[in-house]
Amino acid sequence: MRLYAKNSSVVYLALLYAFGWQRVTLAAVAPTFFATLAKMRGVDIELVDVGLDYSNNAMVTHNFFESFKPTSQIVFQNWGEPVGEARVWVMKYKNCVAIECDEQIGQKVELFLNGGVKKGRLWNYDLVDIGIKNLRPPCEVCAELVEESNEIVEYLNEQFASNPYFDTLPLGTKTIKREYPILLKPSLYCPKEDIYQELKQNGIDVKVRFKPLYRTTLLAGEYLPTSEELYKAVLVLPLSKDIVGPLMEVLEKYRYRGCSF
Repeated sequence: MRLYAKNSSVVYLALLYAFGWQRVTLAAVAPTFFATLAKMRGVDIELVDVGLDYSNNAMVTHNFFESFKPTSQIVFQNWGEPVGEARVWVMKYKNCVAIECDEQIGQKVELFLNGGVKKGRLWNYDLVDIGIKNLRPPCEVCAELVEESNEIVEYLNEQFASNPYFDTLPLGTKTIKREYPILLKPSLYCPKEDIYQELKQNGIDVKVRFKPLYRTTLLAGEYLPTSEELYKAVLVLPLSKDIVGPLMEVLEKYRYRGCSF
């Protein structure tokens, strides 16, 4: 069964409702709404560590760069073909979210995303449960967009091969990529803030993600080493051929500062 919605956060809320979970297992680097919306529903949360290949068996996981094959029950990814085994696939592209699931779960999700309203004959209806209106008409993404992002990824991989400043990540080919992640070498962890600010000043829309949820006040908890390392290392760059020169220039500037913990 395939449904379409406008917002992935509301879709996640619908899935929590449909599964009726009292407890969820989340990767420590999951998006924050995975935790906050679960908390709103009174669902207990267990955080688990994640490998740098992003492979884990968390109940709900986020395929940030489609670089692994999860076995979780719910998987969020950028638009494209499923890349693993999961009971529910959530695929987001701009203001369209597609949900692929079996009929039993799908009917519950559809009811929630229809505001809890069950439609009858003509204009008749009944309000039978809680929900948030969020359904939208079907939408599709053309294959050319996937190929275009793959071509840019291939170019950047070639340009950055064997560079001394960072490692790249294996990006899959089935989904649209809009960003390009890198993992800084440990010697650049300390000047990371300066690197970030200078890239911003140079017009590169760099981002930092994967702050471990246990570092937040809401979910303060056990230190998980791989998630911590990922947080120190990752920078997320826009997927553009124009980033090569400015990025290497900034990293060259800071490589001599060094870093030790």
